Amino acid sequence: MSRAHVRTRYGVKFLQRTHPLVRLLSKEHSLPTMHGTQVWRSSFMLMDYLAQNPLTAGERVMELGCGWGLLGIYCAKHFPVDVMLVDADPLVFPFVEAHIRLNAVQVRTHEVTFDRLADQTLREHDVLLGADICFWPELATQLRRLIARALSQGVRRILLADPGRISFLRLAEEFEHRHEGRLISWKAHRKVGTRGYLLVIDR
Repeated sequence: MSRAHVRTRYGVKFLQRTHPLVRLLSKEHSLPTMHGTQVWRSSFMLMDYLAQNPLTAGERVMELGCGWGLLGIYCAKHFPVDVMLVDADPLVFPFVEAHIRLNAVQVRTHEVTFDRLADQTLREHDVLLGADICFWPELATQLRRLIARALSQGVRRILLADPGRISFLRLAEEFEHRHEGRLISWKAHRKVGTRGYLLVIDR
């Protein structure tokens, strides 16, 4: 794999859209249809947060709306945890697999929408992560239901990041009141300079 057009943040390598492999995958498989076409910078906020608030060894982690999967890959590289990458768009997974190989990690993948994610699957995970996954009003509605179900199934920790969309802030406000969640203003460091908000639910 060409080393040109490869960047590294928080120890995770990722391909720029100009990389020959991204161009080849785009030609062979078509680009994802649900905005999973690039690295979304809110992922860096959660990487920064987790660097300061690390995962516990043995935790089972699910990244929701994974896109290219960098957040879950970060967790697999830096913590002794089990990781599943979840997305509703089947077209993201060739790009996910490329980044899994690039970073030499072992993670699982699962194609499913928020509403069809099974309760049994939720029970098998301790931590849910998601970055930039609240960009449509209908996604906010689905995510609200999913968080409620996850908490009822014993998920202990939910961490979501967003640049500050109204739909996300409204969702965060609801869970601040209902489940002792915290809405935190956050800036990622290490030269990425990404600002936004985190919803943190710890039980």
